Amino acid sequence: MGGDFTTLPGYIIGGGDLITFEEIRKKVESLGKIVDIENQGFRLIPYSKENEKLDFDEMYPVIYFNKDYTIDIYISFMKFEKVIEFMQILSDTLGVPIEHADNNGTIKKTEEDIEMLEEFYKNLGGGLYGRSK
Repeated sequence: MGGDFTTLPGYIIGGGDLITFEEIRKKVESLGKIVDIENQGFRLIPYSKENEKLDFDEMYPVIYFNKDYTIDIYISFMKFEKVIEFMQILSDTLGVPIEHADNNGTIKKTEEDIEMLEEFYKNLGGGLYGRSK
């Protein structure tokens, strides 16, 4: 596999106010394997529905949780439906919505990348990944 990953950046709404970083980590532990990233946060490698079974058709995206309450969602080779499904599971687990956040509001992508992201978020339902409010 190449090193080219497609990522979607996000931000945990209410991070620091409604939910702490430690609470986020504790809540997502049941969703998969946690790998610490020194002084930066942690990575969540989600289980598929069958728990601990690696099935590429049923895989959920790997999520990087950063201490500033941003997240990076690695979606290379993922089925669109699986990304949406896991973002809803994640939002419901945390009890707060997750919003698109691209480089602190600065978009550094080609026009084609921007159009693809806009289409993705339109299909997702208006920019929020999860259903929690």
